[in-house]
Amino acid sequence: MNTTILEVPKRPTVADTVSQAIIRFIAENDLRAGDRLPTERDLAEMVGVSRLALREALSMLKGLGVIEARHGSGVFVKQMDVSTIFAMLSPLLRTHVEIDTAHILDVRLHLESSIAECAAAHRTEEHLHVLGDHLAAMREHVQDRAEFMKHDMAFHEELARSTGNAIYHIFMAALADLILQYQLQFPDKLEYREKGIPSHAAILDAVRAQDAERARSAMAAHIERAKAWMEEQE
Repeated sequence: MNTTILEVPKRPTVADTVSQAIIRFIAENDLRAGDRLPTERDLAEMVGVSRLALREALSMLKGLGVIEARHGSGVFVKQMDVSTIFAMLSPLLRTHVEIDTAHILDVRLHLESSIAECAAAHRTEEHLHVLGDHLAAMREHVQDRAEFMKHDMAFHEELARSTGNAIYHIFMAALADLILQYQLQFPDKLEYREKGIPSHAAILDAVRAQDAERARSAMAAHIERAKAWMEEQE
């Protein structure tokens, strides 16, 4: 007898289908953060399911940070924080996908060099102010690894925002938590953080001067130094 097990594709649950329908409704109606969704009764009628199935779908969307319930007021579209969403998913990425330091650094070299180049052309004074604040915080907290790393990654994410291209920000947000977790695998060395400050300053100076080529080169040099340091630790 043939004992081969045949895989049967898993069918989406009612809650899965309803949650996707609500996401499409939000997108098609161009609902933004703070906009109110129809009542539960109206939503249930719109998608043709019971209130129980609808509530299960709404619970899924709340967990994903797509919507929020306000007591006595209803359900509203929530301001999406891309970096938070990817931070929630990064443990799964590390577990289910073969990713190592070399992969991350290779992506960073190509992606962030382009980000720096684009940021130099499109940054605003507000972006420069935020970048400057994170650089100042890195200097202030150079002795504190956790605080330093928090502002280090915030600097790189703000640089991605400075491009004016939301896709760059999404890609950088996807990388940020992975980068932090892999950095924590290496020994804590004050010397490395101290050398990182002038690297970030050089990137910011080039972006401030709107010198795209210099910004690209400064970022590439920064990532190459990080790569060399990590290779020394392995």
